[in-house]
Amino acid sequence: MRGCLQATAGFVAALFVLTAVTALIGYNLIVVATDRETVKGLFTGLDEVVRQTAPALIIEAARQEALARGITDLPIDESQLQTAVATVIPPGWMDAQAEAAVDGLYDYLETGDPANAEVTLDTRPLLDSLRGAAGQQMVTAVVANLPPCTTAAPNFTTVGNVDIPDCLPPGTNVQQISGMVHTAVVNAIDQNPEILANAGVVRIPLIGNDGPTGLSSAQQAQWARVQRNFALARTWGWTLWLAPLACLFLLVLLVVRSLPTWGHWWGWPMVIAAVTVLFFAIITPALLLFLARTAVPPPTDPLTLPLHQLGLNLVTAVADRWLVRIYFQAGIMLALGVGLILMAFGVTAVRERGY
Repeated sequence: MRGCLQATAGFVAALFVLTAVTALIGYNLIVVATDRETVKGLFTGLDEVVRQTAPALIIEAARQEALARGITDLPIDESQLQTAVATVIPPGWMDAQAEAAVDGLYDYLETGDPANAEVTLDTRPLLDSLRGAAGQQMVTAVVANLPPCTTAAPNFTTVGNVDIPDCLPPGTNVQQISGMVHTAVVNAIDQNPEILANAGVVRIPLIGNDGPTGLSSAQQAQWARVQRNFALARTWGWTLWLAPLACLFLLVLLVVRSLPTWGHWWGWPMVIAAVTVLFFAIITPALLLFLARTAVPPPTDPLTLPLHQLGLNLVTAVADRWLVRIYFQAGIMLALGVGLILMAFGVTAVRERGY
């Protein structure tokens, strides 16, 4: 009978290690993923990413247009474009919009209320900047870096009631064209019915009817599944700890008959579980970095480099916040396990000496 109890207890101890490792890893991942403030903190510095990416997009478009006209060496004032982009984007505006988007997403995920299923973006600071001197500087920088016209006549893109050329004919007055373009851009902004109706606040629905302003039925169903899984994890994630606690209780019933047996049967499984998790946590950063670089090799296109780096930064930030919790909780479990083992040896030694 005693041997059977010992064998059963060994199985329960192994089950504790498995469930405790799962709880430490899974529960903390749930806590990080379901905390909106943590997720908002991941997007800090988005302004800088946009400032790096936007000039590169403009430069690439100008070079492609130049190549189409047989111009292989197009002089582009990159510093002028970078300054113009940095000036036209209000400081902190992109970060604020990212936070607003996260708030809108989590309002829906946390409540499941379709009325909260929208992301609200405040474009007013950006629109005010485009209307003013910063917008004029931005338009001038773009127009000044258009390729010169060769033999082919320029093509025109209509903005408002102004035709904008895709190249600069000889003798073109850059300031005059940029002034006309800026006026057309301002008029287009001020006459946009959606901007007028919402005073510059753009609302993007996460759930809506089929059509250009909503999502398809399949997309709505997918969002509904995501919300249910989110609510389930957020509400019941703590239950991951019930299995290891139940294992400890079973060990008490099966084999614990004294302080030393209690210390050994609880202490060693705790130490093994904690050391396993700590080892996993130590190798996780290098493993994640390897997987990220293997799954998504570094891009050769300079336009996507900032976005690639942003993705790596997001993965690293999530891992860092998760690892802080892992180290803390696994450290507590390790200390508790070691304490129980030392207590068991100490009580045994005292009893053997007859104290």
